[in-house]
Amino acid sequence: MAVAVLGVLRSASGAPVITVDASRDIATVPRTLFGTNMRPEMEASERTAALLKDIGITVFRYPDSIDRGYRWDWDIGRMVLRGKGFPSWVKPESCALADFKNYLAFARTVGVQTVAVVNVHDGTPEEAAAYVAKARDLGAGITYWCLGNEPYFKSDAETYIAAEDYVKLTQRFVQAMKAVNPDIKVGITWGGQWLNRTSDPGRDEKVLAGTAPLIDFVDHHFYTGRFESEQGVDPLRIVAGALRVKQDVDYFREIFRRVAPAHADRIEIQQWEWSGPPWPEIGGMQRLATAVYGADALGEFAKQGITLACQYNFHEHACGLIPAGTEVPWNGKTVRPLAYAIKLWSRYMGPVMVESSITGVETYTTRDWHTYVNYQGEVPYLATHATRSADGRTLQLMVISRHPSQDYTATINLHGFLPKASVTVRTLTGPDFLAHNDYYKEGDWRSWRTTEEVPPQTCMLTEAQAELAFTPSADGVTTTYKVPAHSVLQLVFERAQ
Repeated sequence: MAVAVLGVLRSASGAPVITVDASRDIATVPRTLFGTNMRPEMEASERTAALLKDIGITVFRYPDSIDRGYRWDWDIGRMVLRGKGFPSWVKPESCALADFKNYLAFARTVGVQTVAVVNVHDGTPEEAAAYVAKARDLGAGITYWCLGNEPYFKSDAETYIAAEDYVKLTQRFVQAMKAVNPDIKVGITWGGQWLNRTSDPGRDEKVLAGTAPLIDFVDHHFYTGRFESEQGVDPLRIVAGALRVKQDVDYFREIFRRVAPAHADRIEIQQWEWSGPPWPEIGGMQRLATAVYGADALGEFAKQGITLACQYNFHEHACGLIPAGTEVPWNGKTVRPLAYAIKLWSRYMGPVMVESSITGVETYTTRDWHTYVNYQGEVPYLATHATRSADGRTLQLMVISRHPSQDYTATINLHGFLPKASVTVRTLTGPDFLAHNDYYKEGDWRSWRTTEEVPPQTCMLTEAQAELAFTPSADGVTTTYKVPAHSVLQLVFERAQ
């Protein structure tokens, strides 16, 4: 399987040293980072509920990224008109999750909380207020409400809303919605660096200036690893994507401080859509590379103070955690690699992020014209995140390998934590970065298909036990471990009695 390498692959002869200080807390890991997008036409069954619980999904964004054209009849509690983005051959009346009570029942079965999108493109403040009222009356517990989905693309005349008009509708919608429930938090869509610098210059500043006293969060959507079709899929773009998180958050917070200083510390940054490249024709099959990026990105979300995130989305032909469509149901077995990355964090990492660092790692270079989508610059082959359990009994170390072919034997220094010799080892990997668990002919994005027959599941999450030898050091212990190429490795250390 050919890989088009974007940058220069330098010699990977480094001797990496990973240092973890379990006594130094640097961030919390919000349980709300492990969300996914849920649409009315998606499968709500015992088997999908079981899968979502197994992955550790904690949030549903509902009704996902439908822009406009949909309507709710709150007298009966159903979506009665489909909207843009809703499959044209599917009628809302045939979808179980188009009934709001059914949706809430499914969400409660899975054990998730809901964040809600309201239709501001061709909806009204009164309709949004009715949605808030229904959620309140049914005890839905929806805290976060976002005003629309991606109204900022000038290239889409049907959904684009100019900054000045978006400010005006925000003022009307917030007033109507909070009159019904003053305790909800309302957010605005946030274009981000590419859009704010190039496509619609200054839009985010204009919207924030007119809405800052009214809003509680911004909703940023981010997909990394995009390429131009003639260049082929380069997984090294994708796995570098988490390095953009800090750049984006720093950029956003600078705007907050400059434009709305009185509200800069109060407004939350959230990611209601995130993933690797979103479409098959630009590399958007759910490959191992996206899973490796995703594991790294979730750690960066926590480090940078992002309070809520929803991967895009639960099931779909390209971006879904499982392959399914409205005509062909999930086969019950195929799971995309990104689901395992989320599972590693939600199920097995701790709630307290502690200091971790890595030295002695070689790098590669990424450079392309997608300046505000793909990371530009030097990319270390390894990255680390470390967490501690709430009771302090276990320490979790995650090591992300961005190298396509070389294993690394890393020295691991643990400070402030004396571990037992027995260590739990979880590894997410596959044959290579371009591996996936679908039927798909490389180079022909139209070849994707979902069938009852299950293709080989080549990208898997495995668990094993290992006995490690620890050597005392000045203020901790030291050991070594081999980090496999193109993988996410997790070591769980248990505190010695």
